[in-house]
Amino acid sequence: AHPDFKKAFIRANARDAMPTVQLDEKFPVIPVRALVNEGTKRFMQKQREAADRVEAGEVELKDAQLDIEHFWAGALKQAVIDGDVENGSLMAGQSVGMVKSEQSIQEIIDELVAQAGHALTARK
Repeated sequence: AHPDFKKAFIRANARDAMPTVQLDEKFPVIPVRALVNEGTKRFMQKQREAADRVEAGEVELKDAQLDIEHFWAGALKQAVIDGDVENGSLMAGQSVGMVKSEQSIQEIIDELVAQAGHALTARK
């Protein structure tokens, strides 16, 4: 992942991960949590525009939904690969608040094993 994407996660807290909202019951979207930025605001705008196009009969529902999915996937690449954390998608769950530094997988596993060991010892 791009260094700026990683920095955005390190700076974030759990409350920063907000769920996306379905604007129209006739236009279902898959909810995700993401750090709020211009990208999430544009996602809401694109969703409204797509729902309006379906309502006007300009496009089929499945095609409009696919457009939204392509937009959101492109926005994810924009943030993760390109490092555009202002306009890209910063999909993150509430656990983002637990991220305090960049660590290797080995460091994370070692930390989890140590915490589990301490928890088991404390229960005795």
